[in-house]
Amino acid sequence: VGRITSTLDNLGLTENTVIIFASDNGGLSTILRLDGPTDNSPLRSGKGYPYEGGIRVPLIIRWKNIIKAGTLSDEPVNSIDYFPTILSIAGLDLPGDRVIDGMNLLPILTKSGHLDREALFWHFPHYRERDVVPYIIIRSGEWKLIKRYEGKTFELYNLNDDIEEKFDLSEKMKDKVNNLDLKLTDWLKSAGAKMPMENPEYKPGSKKNN
Repeated sequence: VGRITSTLDNLGLTENTVIIFASDNGGLSTILRLDGPTDNSPLRSGKGYPYEGGIRVPLIIRWKNIIKAGTLSDEPVNSIDYFPTILSIAGLDLPGDRVIDGMNLLPILTKSGHLDREALFWHFPHYRERDVVPYIIIRSGEWKLIKRYEGKTFELYNLNDDIEEKFDLSEKMKDKVNNLDLKLTDWLKSAGAKMPMENPEYKPGSKKNN
């Protein structure tokens, strides 16, 4: 990254170049073992899991003379926001022939406003290794609901108070769970999301199961 930025400086392209640096998922780790190759603490777990260690990642954006160096924001954003942001930077309109899931991040980057977004969603409708079953997540404000399609259905966390996701509030706050679950259901329908389905050819113990 340093060589790239130095080359842009040498070519006189820095002021006309926006650099977006991020990870696609949290560092690799495992719930079943404590000797994973990364340490995402204080966040729980890592890649593939529904906890913050699996979905919360670094995001650094550089745009000289537009974004003040060292500016920090704790507003939740997502990689779906890059597309509308880049179009806005380039002075282009969003296409009108499709639904655009993301939001323009310029108000955050320039400290001129905030995002008017009710919730963020993550949909993971398949299995991963032995300990990850299909799940979906909604993040609305400080609240995060994990819904699994196998095993314990719900986990509810207040990320403002419990960034390590140690205290599952789903049994204590049924109304909050139901409210967020309704939003999940509405979003799945509106997005036409693919849902987990039973495999009619499944045979317990077979290595050919998919």
